[in-house]
Amino acid sequence: MVDDALNYYTLPSELQHCLAKKYGGGDDTTPPTTWYEALDQLKSLATIDGTLDKGKLWRLILDHPRTAYIPVQCQQCGHIIRDQYPLQQTDEEVGIKEVPPTGTELELRAGWFRGPRKAVVFELTCPDCKHISRWYRSGHPKVLLNPNKWGRLCGDQEDLRLTLAEYLNIPVRLAVPLDWDHVWSEYEEEGMWKVQDGSARNFCRRLDEGIGSWTGVWALHRNPDWCGDVTDEYLATQCNGGRADVRDDNKDNNSMERYEKIVRDAQNDASGNSTQAKTCYGYILARAKLSRDDLTMELRQAARDYGTKEWWQLPHSCIDSRRFL
Repeated sequence: MVDDALNYYTLPSELQHCLAKKYGGGDDTTPPTTWYEALDQLKSLATIDGTLDKGKLWRLILDHPRTAYIPVQCQQCGHIIRDQYPLQQTDEEVGIKEVPPTGTELELRAGWFRGPRKAVVFELTCPDCKHISRWYRSGHPKVLLNPNKWGRLCGDQEDLRLTLAEYLNIPVRLAVPLDWDHVWSEYEEEGMWKVQDGSARNFCRRLDEGIGSWTGVWALHRNPDWCGDVTDEYLATQCNGGRADVRDDNKDNNSMERYEKIVRDAQNDASGNSTQAKTCYGYILARAKLSRDDLTMELRQAARDYGTKEWWQLPHSCIDSRRFL
């Protein structure tokens, strides 16, 4: 499936020449015509003395146009529709509407854009050029690798990165914050889980953005041993085995204690209003009095059970996601 997706599109000529110049050695380099050929470029750059350095390859992939964040936009002029929540403008005001899915869209579409939704398809009537574009979220690599002004948001980025990591046998897992609309990836190098994205590595700082709190961070993967509650790592500095580079810009020795209090207060908020996503997952878990070890054990068991239990087989439309964490 990944091979087919990597070979499916002919890359736009402008992108071909950009990749040749950036990764191939100069303007005279033969440009890659597909994502598959572009991946071969990166493998060549990451091969040292005949050995592929997977850590270097992964860093190149993270910085590559194939996995870049691409805002939802008019597929003709590039007018951007930002993924905002809470909304500052209605769908009608920005020019989008939900439309019935057709063909493969019925199976490939996913949800959440500008707030929680079911799996839907969007039609954008561009307010600038009046061109009509069609777009939907999906976890399928053939959709995610579309190079023709197709939106790829943070969740889509990580779906693609995890797919590529598995394809290339690179150890990568998903990091999911509770009660916050964002995800990112961690990769294992030299026996340690590392974060390339600076804003995620110092995720505690985002508690100062004024848009609401997160209440925890989970690491998820199909390998049960890679799953766990990693909240403490994101509330600790690197010298203590954490993810943060520094305490804060003012070198305040009490900054981590302050961040911990913000998270703890959000966990005790039954309304969910203090969280960025306005949800109550952290509150529910706090009320259940589940420790970090308890949560890690449950996450690992869920990874073992995934796809093997009768209730995993239920159609998504039959499952109320609010019942499950």
